[in-house]
Amino acid sequence: MKESSVESASRLGGAVISDRIVKSLLDELRTGRFAGCDHLPAEVELASLLGVSRTVIRDALSEMEREGYIERVRGIGTVVNRSVLGMRNRLDQKLEYYPLIRSLGGYPHADNIQVQLQAADEDLAGSLELRPGDDVLCIKKRVLADTTPVIYSIDYLPRALFGNRDYTRIDLTADIFSVLERECSQQPASNIAHIKPSCGDKAIRAAMRLAPGEAMLLLDEVCYNRLCRPIMRSFSYYTDFFDFAILRKML
Repeated sequence: MKESSVESASRLGGAVISDRIVKSLLDELRTGRFAGCDHLPAEVELASLLGVSRTVIRDALSEMEREGYIERVRGIGTVVNRSVLGMRNRLDQKLEYYPLIRSLGGYPHADNIQVQLQAADEDLAGSLELRPGDDVLCIKKRVLADTTPVIYSIDYLPRALFGNRDYTRIDLTADIFSVLERECSQQPASNIAHIKPSCGDKAIRAAMRLAPGEAMLLLDEVCYNRLCRPIMRSFSYYTDFFDFAILRKML
């Protein structure tokens, strides 16, 4: 691919070209030309191989280092962390239900979908920078892998994000990040998550077919857009169908 054509498509849907280069390099490290390598080639060689500028390569490598896939060590080069490359289901990265379930060999789908308009209480209003009593849309759904319930999600979105449109005519059953981007023109940029064990209430336990004493992993999250404004509060209950990992970088 010529650099001129790459540069002209450098921004598409909020994703910069370096994001695509990161994906390409990760694919090459896992199953491609660098699958057996402990080090990546120099920046100038990578730029030539991938047909982009050294600036793009440098940005991509910086992102890969932040994510823990590589370490750039002076006098040694770009070292590959193959243990991190092999990690799945990382809680420190964006979790999308359907790709997550597919990666574990299951067929993802949702049912028991409920959409309600309600007034934000003080806790919800504070997390979304609203006033108590402001309208929020509450979207509840059960997500299954084949026939097994694996996630119960409750998402709260400020009603104001939808403007004057009739929310009952909007498809809110799709992936919630897609809903935010497509229907609200909001690009999720970051999440702050609190992780805790939870038994769930009676309705959730029944929907998830939990055995007596069986607990779930609860992610209580606030999602922010690129202007650092909160756009969603989520409660996601995960069963032991998942085995999550977290990378904690020391440097």
